[in-house]
Amino acid sequence: MLLKGKKALIFGVANKKSIAYGIAKQFKEHGAELAFSYVNDAIQKRVEPISEELGGAFTFQCDVQSDESIAASVAEVKEQ
Repeated sequence: MLLKGKKALIFGVANKKSIAYGIAKQFKEHGAELAFSYVNDAIQKRVEPISEELGGAFTFQCDVQSDESIAASVAEVKEQ
């Protein structure tokens, strides 16, 4: 359990073929607590089932092209 007690924010999951999905799966297998980001409503519909499957603590919206979105995401993650 290399990551037991650690928390990880996972960005970039689009589906189960995503590199980010594989990384998240390995993080979970090694004991990390996960949270998943999504960029918009269409991606949210894909990310939430993956988050459930991998025992994600929560999901949050973050568009990394928007400073405001990043700031809102940081606030939400701190709150969670």
